[in-house]
Amino acid sequence: MKIAKLLAAAAVVLLAPANAATAAPAEDGSVHKNIAGGTATSVSAAPFAAQVSFDATCTKVGCTGSQISASWVITAKHCNSTSLRSVRLGTTYLQSGGAVRAVAARYASPMGDVLLLKLSAPYYGTYVGLSGSFPEGGAAARVYGWGYQSEGSGPMSYFLKTADVTVTGQGSDPSGGPTVTTRSQTGHTLNGDSGGPLIVNGKLAGVLSTSSILPAQNPSDYTGYSNEHASVARNLSWITSVSGVPGS
Repeated sequence: MKIAKLLAAAAVVLLAPANAATAAPAEDGSVHKNIAGGTATSVSAAPFAAQVSFDATCTKVGCTGSQISASWVITAKHCNSTSLRSVRLGTTYLQSGGAVRAVAARYASPMGDVLLLKLSAPYYGTYVGLSGSFPEGGAAARVYGWGYQSEGSGPMSYFLKTADVTVTGQGSDPSGGPTVTTRSQTGHTLNGDSGGPLIVNGKLAGVLSTSSILPAQNPSDYTGYSNEHASVARNLSWITSVSGVPGS
C-alpha cells in the first residue's frame, strides 16, 4: 500500500494512559525491548525521561513525561486525573530504580495538550532544555517512552525505548493547540507514550498527544505513520510563567 493511501486510511487516536501491566525480565534474560519498533536505550541517553503514575508508589505507570527542572515535569494534559499521584525519575526501568516523587500540584495549559507537574520535593538530575523555536520541516527527531509493544495491547516495555521520527509540519491537538507533526521512521508511539518527549537538536520540541492507529499486526516498516506533539515553543510563555523554566 502506498504511503499516501496509508495515511488517508489511518485514524488518529488520542493516546490514553496505558494499562499498568508490566513485563519484567525473564530468568534467561529475555525481555521485550522494542515497542512498536524502536530500540531500548540507556538512562544516559535520556536522563530526563519520567514515568507518570496513577498511584503513590509509581507502580501504575500510564504516561511518559520529561523533567525540565529539579521541581517540574512536563507531560500531556490528557493524562491529567485525580489519581495522577507520582513520577519516577532517573531510571530506564519501568516501575523500578531511580527516585519517586509525589505530585504536589498539576497545571493544565489553556492552549494545548500540555500538563505541568510540580514535584513534592526536588530531584536533582539532568533536565531537558525547552526549545524556543518551532522545528523546521524535514528535521530529524527522536521520541522516548515506555508504551505498548503493539496497537491496543500491553504489556508496556520494561526498558525505556526510543525511535526516530521526522518533522513534517504543524497540526493541532484535540484541545485545539498547535502541534509539531512527525512521521514515524524506526518505530511508532502508542498508549503509555503519551506526554513523552519529542527531541529536536537536543531540546524538547513537543509533548506527545496523538498518533495514527497501527494495523492489527505491527508493520515491518513504520515509515508513513503520523504523530502530533503539543508544541513546546507555542506553549513556552505559559510554561515559563508557571514553572519559571525558560526556553532557548
